[in-house]
Amino acid sequence: MGLFSRKEQWERTFRLRSHHTIAKGFLSAAFWLWGIVGLLFNAGTLFGLTGSVGIGTSAYLTASSLIWIGGMMLFGIGALLSHNDLDGERPLPSDSGDVRITR
Repeated sequence: MGLFSRKEQWERTFRLRSHHTIAKGFLSAAFWLWGIVGLLFNAGTLFGLTGSVGIGTSAYLTASSLIWIGGMMLFGIGALLSHNDLDGERPLPSDSGDVRITR
């Protein structure tokens, strides 16, 4: 069943390094730039309203907010799903360089 089985032995891996790809950096920068600029644009449009707000103004604000949210989702999920290159190095055993030829 596994109740009295031996404990699993894990193989140790040293120096696990992650290399970010260019796409991950670009999508992360686009995410932050799109987020800050879009937030300032939408806030400026919302706070700049004067007088009565009709159906056209609210439709414009809704459309611009949806485009902003869609861009945030696109760049954010793209940056998260962009893969990392992982390199792992294992230590060599003590007799790895020995050359022994026997007959």
